[in-house]
Amino acid sequence: MRARVGVVLLSGGLDSTVALWWAKEKEDYKEVHALTFLYGSREERVARKVCEKLASLAKVEKQIFLELPWLKEFSIKTESTLMEEGSGPPKVSINMFKDKESIKETSRSVWVPARNLCFASIATAYAEAIGGEVEIITGFNKEEAETFPDNSLTFVERMNALLEVSTLKAKVTLRSPLIHLDKKEICVLAEALSVPIEYSNSCYNPAGFTDDRKPIHCGVCESCTRRKRAFLEARGFDPTVYA
Repeated sequence: MRARVGVVLLSGGLDSTVALWWAKEKEDYKEVHALTFLYGSREERVARKVCEKLASLAKVEKQIFLELPWLKEFSIKTESTLMEEGSGPPKVSINMFKDKESIKETSRSVWVPARNLCFASIATAYAEAIGGEVEIITGFNKEEAETFPDNSLTFVERMNALLEVSTLKAKVTLRSPLIHLDKKEICVLAEALSVPIEYSNSCYNPAGFTDDRKPIHCGVCESCTRRKRAFLEARGFDPTVYA
């Protein structure tokens, strides 16, 4: 058996939460670490507590939070609506997903400059510090790859090619177990893995927590609407708490 370490890039959202449970339930990692980046987004109203709760439930061996103030500055300069200083993410209805150009424009408004490239690079440095064989696990998926190029299979393949010539003291690989799944299929997998998905947060503009620590979603941002549609299609009901 290979003594591998899995490092999950955990945002606390639907996709990365399912990827975390996949790492714990489907793989034979010696250890699973949860790595979360904080960069001043509106999601951080709940992100730290959400990730702490999920990491505790998943029984990870190590949890790390890294603050990236420089990414916050860059995001403000590019007018990302994800930031607290921004105008706020646009409202999206389920019917709007029929208009791909409209959704692409919405996605551009919440774009954080080179975010996944930055995250993967920093995670690689962390992986080299661990040493041995380390797999960086993401929640990248087929649905979001349609509007976010850094969620795509092409990104994963090219990043892995880059890792071969940018690491020396560890064997580091980027893995994306959800890369061929859409949100509906991810919800189905979440149920199969018994993921406590009600404790995850997909919302770009969350409103705090319920008394039992479930994040309260706005219900109208693009990410909330994707989540809502996926649960309704996959299960016929949505366990998420909305404002």
